Amino acid sequence: MGDQSAKFESLFSAAMGQATRPFPFQIDFALATEVPSFVSIPTGLGKTAMAVVGWLWRRRFADESVRRIMPRRLVYCLPMRVLVEQTRDNAVNWLHDLGVLAGEAELEERDGKRNLRAYTPDHADPAKIAVHVLMGGEEKDDWDIHPERDAIIIGTQDMLLSRALNRGYGASRARWPMHFGLLNTDCLWVFDEIQLMGSGLATTAQLEAFRRSLGPKGGNGCRS
Repeated sequence: MGDQSAKFESLFSAAMGQATRPFPFQIDFALATEVPSFVSIPTGLGKTAMAVVGWLWRRRFADESVRRIMPRRLVYCLPMRVLVEQTRDNAVNWLHDLGVLAGEAELEERDGKRNLRAYTPDHADPAKIAVHVLMGGEEKDDWDIHPERDAIIIGTQDMLLSRALNRGYGASRARWPMHFGLLNTDCLWVFDEIQLMGSGLATTAQLEAFRRSLGPKGGNGCRS
C-alpha cells in the first residue's frame, strides 16, 4: 500500500502542480478496495480532483486487478452550467499536464493563473482520454462514437439523467437507445453539489437502486 500511495501522490502532484500533495481523502478514494458511495467534504478542498484523478489512477495506473474492474467512462453530473464549465476546464488541464488528453487544448496565463481558452476533442489516438461536455447550447462533439474508449463526460443533470432514462434531451429518438446503453454500462457516475439537484437527486438514487438489483457486475457494470 505504501508503494501505491507514493505512486499516486506523484501522479496527483504531476496533475495539480509539484507543490500540491493530495489530502488523505483523495488518497483513500484512489486506493480503497472499492470506490466509496458517498464522500462528504467541504467545498473547495478538492472533491473534483479526487474524482477525476482518482478515477484516472484506478483506470490507468493501479494494479491490473483494479484497472480491469474500473469503469471506462467517468460521468460527472452537476446541477448548473457554470459548474460544468469549471469542472471541464479542470479536467482538461489535469489530463493535459499528465499527457493523456485526447485533443487540442488552448491554454493561457492570466493573473498568475492558467486558463483554458478552448478545447477540441480528437479521436486520433485511442490511448488518449477525451473530455466531453453535455449541456444545452454546446456544440455536439460526437461523444458517443467510440464506446470502447476511456472518456470523461461532464454535463448538467437534465442532459445526463434524461439520457440515462432513455429520453435524451436535445437528441434524436434514434440515438436514445445508444445513449441509454452508454450511460448505463461501464460507467462511474459522480453526482456533485447534490443539495442543488432537487428532484434529480431522487432520480439518481432510484437509478442506482435499479443498477444494484438488475445491472451487470464487475468491469461492465455501472455505479454511482
